[in-house]
Amino acid sequence: MITQEWNIQSRALQCAVSGRPFEKGERIFSALYWREGQYQRVDLCADAWKARNDNIEPLSAWQTDFVPPPPPAPEALKKDDAESLLRRLVAENAPHTRNARYILALMLERKKVLRQIERQRQEGVSILVYEHLPSGEVWLIEDPGLKLGELSAVQDEVASLLGAVDSPATEVGTSEPSGISEGGESLPIVSGPDNTDTPVVSGPPKN
Repeated sequence: MITQEWNIQSRALQCAVSGRPFEKGERIFSALYWREGQYQRVDLCADAWKARNDNIEPLSAWQTDFVPPPPPAPEALKKDDAESLLRRLVAENAPHTRNARYILALMLERKKVLRQIERQRQEGVSILVYEHLPSGEVWLIEDPGLKLGELSAVQDEVASLLGAVDSPATEVGTSEPSGISEGGESLPIVSGPDNTDTPVVSGPPKN
């Protein structure tokens, strides 16, 4: 299990080296390092990326155009959706919600809210590194290695957490598991990264 204090880290508003605020539409470079037993994210402008120490290779690196974060939405009392539920569960980081967090991440990946950047293994734990596309945040989700016989119970757990207790029970076949339904959309819960998505960057971007 991940023991560090955060599993989601926001994209910085300024370069980690120069301190200059990023401008809207500016190409920025992000990297993920493993330092002192935890993940550390660094966001750099193009000049700082070119001037970095090439001898220190990041675990993952990607580039994107900077988009200023939207103003905070007004508070609303509403039932959890998949994203807000996953945010809450990740913040709590309770061991008993590992399976639910994994399934929710797959749901958001299919909806193109999350994009898988890398799969890592740290301290014996398989970690999925996701980018939250609307905000540029990095989300760390543990892969619990679910077995086919465990899927039905996890589906029921997630449906209950989403408030879908009145929806029909999902059947899991022996060959192709069906999925959790959110808003009438069925999710295949055993899948890899969608090859039609933006290509995953598995190493430092080329200059």
